[in-house]
Amino acid sequence: MKDLPIRKMVFAVLLLAILLVAWWFVLRPNQAKNAAMLEEISTKQAKLREINQATGLMGDLEKEIRTMEESIAYFQSKLPSEKEIDKVLKEVWLLARRNNLTPTVVKTQERANKQSFVDSQDTNAEQPIEMHLEGDFFGFYSFLQAMENQPRIMRIAQMELTHDDKMPSGQMKATLHLSIFYERNKPVAEKDTKTRS
Repeated sequence: MKDLPIRKMVFAVLLLAILLVAWWFVLRPNQAKNAAMLEEISTKQAKLREINQATGLMGDLEKEIRTMEESIAYFQSKLPSEKEIDKVLKEVWLLARRNNLTPTVVKTQERANKQSFVDSQDTNAEQPIEMHLEGDFFGFYSFLQAMENQPRIMRIAQMELTHDDKMPSGQMKATLHLSIFYERNKPVAEKDTKTRS
């Protein structure tokens, strides 16, 4: 009978030792592995979120690029070629005549890079024009509105209106400095190399 409590104690100590050994050699390494795996999963989820965000941004960027390309194509369709500058000048002249204005001077000016909106190396260019008009102020106002509605891209850089005492009431003189934007002609050598390749 005395052996019974000693046996129980030895048995209990052995059980505790087995549990301790199992914890030390099995559970503890598994917990460390589990913690490492959870950390790795967390890191990979964070990277996946970053990739998803980047993919979303790339989709937005692709859409933005398409929109920009469409805008560029739209504006380029409104640019005459270098050869068509005379045609545009004639259209502006006729527009003035239709609004009961008398164009006295229409001449191209030297291109000044300082005041230009386009780079001298760009395929697009800006041709400054000086124009003198005489006529009724309301006709001039209608001319400006018609210029604004033109399909061509033009800008009025400077405008000067004057009224001479010798002129009837409502009559005026206008000096306009405007620019017509156009697409430069490509050099012949560049065109030839493109057609051959």
